[in-house]
Amino acid sequence: MALRTQVKASPVARSALFLGQNALQAVRSLRAPEPPAAPAGAPRYGLAAMIRVKDEARFLPEWLAHHLELGVEHVWVYDNNSTDGTAAVVAPFVDQGTVTVVPWPTVPASPASHEHFLARFGPACTWVAFLDTDEFLHEGEPGALAATLATTSGPGLGINWRYYGSAGHERIPDGLVTELFDRADADLCHHVKVIVRPAEVYRYRNSHNFYYRRGRLARTPDGRRVYGTFVTPPANPRLVINHYVYRSREDYERKATRGFVDASGAREQARHAGRAAAEFDRHNEAAIPVPAPALAATAARLRQLGYGAPVVTD
Repeated sequence: MALRTQVKASPVARSALFLGQNALQAVRSLRAPEPPAAPAGAPRYGLAAMIRVKDEARFLPEWLAHHLELGVEHVWVYDNNSTDGTAAVVAPFVDQGTVTVVPWPTVPASPASHEHFLARFGPACTWVAFLDTDEFLHEGEPGALAATLATTSGPGLGINWRYYGSAGHERIPDGLVTELFDRADADLCHHVKVIVRPAEVYRYRNSHNFYYRRGRLARTPDGRRVYGTFVTPPANPRLVINHYVYRSREDYERKATRGFVDASGAREQARHAGRAAAEFDRHNEAAIPVPAPALAATAARLRQLGYGAPVVTD
C-alpha cells in the first residue's frame, strides 16, 4: 500500500501530518501581509460562493438557484475552458446581478483560481462557500445555515458530505438532479468542504480546506475542530453537503474524459476511466429525498428566470 493511502486510512496519522503542516503554515502566516481591507470598510456580501466549472452548463443553473434560495447572495463562477456555452446558460443570473462569470484558462485551475478569488473578491465577503456543481448544501432545519454562521467561532465551517448515487439512471434525465437522484449512503462521509471567512485564510491547502492565519482551525457546525479535510460526522447534522458523485452512468463516463480543474482531478480522471460498471450501483443503499419545499423553491426560481427542460420540467 502506498504511503499516501496508508496515511489517509489512519485518522491518527492524518491528524498528525496535518498538525505538523498547519504549524509550519501558522509560523509563515505571522510574517504574511494582512489581507486586503473590505471595500468601503465593510464586506458587501454576508455569504457568497466561488465555484470552478468545466462543461457543467446542464447542471449549473440548478446549483445556482438552490444556493441563492438558501441564502447565498452572490456567486463567482470560474469558467475553466468550458465548451458547452456555460456563460450563455447562466446569463439570466448574470443579468439579475447574482452571478459573475470569470473566464479562467489556467490548467489546473486551482490553486491559482482560489488565490485570485481571495485577493480580488474575498474582501467583499464575510463568508464564502467553496463547492463544486455536484455538491449541494442543505439545512437540517430552516435557518440552520444563517444561525450557524452567526455563532461559529472558527475561521471556517467544515460540513460533511453525504454521497448520492446514480439511482439507476443510465442517462442524464431532464429535471432537477436534487429531485431525481434520491438514493444515497445511509451514513455521512468523513470528508468535509468548507465555508470560510476570507479575512482569516492564509493559503490554499486543497479543494476541501485551507490553512488559516495563526494556525486556527475550521470548526464543524457543532463546534468541533476540523483537522485537515476529515472529521467524524454528527449523528444529527445541522448542515450537510449532498455530493451527487454519479449523476447517471452517462455523466460518470463524461466526467472521466472531460479533463480536470485541479491536480486531484488529474489523478481521479485516470482512476475513473473504465470503472463505470463497478461504480454504477454504489451509494444507492438508502432513499433520502430532498424536502419538497426546497425542491419547489429551486424550481420556482428557475422558471422565473426562464429556464425549462432539461434543467427543470413541468
